[in-house]
Amino acid sequence: MLGEYLKGNQINAGKGIKIENSSSSGSIISAIPAREKNQSQAPPFSVTTLRKIPEQSQYAAELQEGWVIMRDTQNGSDAVKFYEVNIGSSPMSTRPRPEITLSHDDFVMVKYTTDEEGHVTGTPIIEVGAEQDSVHHNPASGAGTGSGGTYYVKIFKFTLSSGAPVLTVYQQSDIEHTRLWAGRNVGGARYIHKDWDKDADRYDFRTLEQFVPTGNNVPDYGKVIVDAVGDEDLDTNDAIKFSCLAEKDESPQVNVNDDGAGTITIEGNNKSGSLVWAYCEADAQGNTQETLLEWEDGLITTQQGGTITAGCGSGLPSGSSGDILYYNGSTWVTLAKPATTNANGEGYVLTHVGGSTVAPDWTPYDSL
Repeated sequence: MLGEYLKGNQINAGKGIKIENSSSSGSIISAIPAREKNQSQAPPFSVTTLRKIPEQSQYAAELQEGWVIMRDTQNGSDAVKFYEVNIGSSPMSTRPRPEITLSHDDFVMVKYTTDEEGHVTGTPIIEVGAEQDSVHHNPASGAGTGSGGTYYVKIFKFTLSSGAPVLTVYQQSDIEHTRLWAGRNVGGARYIHKDWDKDADRYDFRTLEQFVPTGNNVPDYGKVIVDAVGDEDLDTNDAIKFSCLAEKDESPQVNVNDDGAGTITIEGNNKSGSLVWAYCEADAQGNTQETLLEWEDGLITTQQGGTITAGCGSGLPSGSSGDILYYNGSTWVTLAKPATTNANGEGYVLTHVGGSTVAPDWTPYDSL
């Protein structure tokens, strides 16, 4: 018995090990083939049955139900929303399954719509027919209000090859809808967020640019936006800085008036006036004076200054208190006042007789 024991063998086979006795070479040890698991459910939107419609070139098909999935990041909403797709007016999960009718070159698509924010609206449906292009939703951008979208997701294409049906599969999974990022300008004035370029799938923002005067003798100017410090991408340049308009001193001749409603007015010192030259007598045109200079709100308004001629004629002679001044046709003459009374103790009277060629004179009062 001991000898038989020593010549023999004993194997404790584990799970998945197969032992078979051989008449010529002892025992054969092998692994048990893994058993394939049957898939419990067909993929979403896959064809579960396909049958030919009698006496027609069309086929009827049943589809595995599928969903349109949207991830919602709004506070207070479900993180993921599911929208079951309908065939006609019936959900795809209806039993018995609703059928679709297929003809050669038909596309089977899931059609659904969204609002301008990209949220799915209504019930997605299966649509059969010619291939359709999607219209992407357009979120509100710039001054625009945005627009909703219409989406067509191809599931498969049905064709007949030598009378036999052929399916070209594009998708066999639930459809996950992606919403676009939505920006919003708040407040008034010009918008920094310009718009969304739907052709390039890109959001455009306006650039704030500082205008720098060029040329010769450029005066000092204030900065609208402060120049970048080093590289534009550095954090120190994240803030957009604007300069202010300032008056020169406490009593400026040019004032900066901010009405608080968005209008800044550059104005003068609210002082107006004129410089007028009065003639000694009217000129040939009857003018008695000439305006040489005018200013309004502290700024000169006359195009050019006038000419001042000192005196009238050849100039005024000198005289004393009580003297009489007259013009003899070419110059101004001073007729001195009488120094004393006349011989009769009377005064004098200024007379001018004998026409314009006779000069004025003092005549004794008692001789008139």
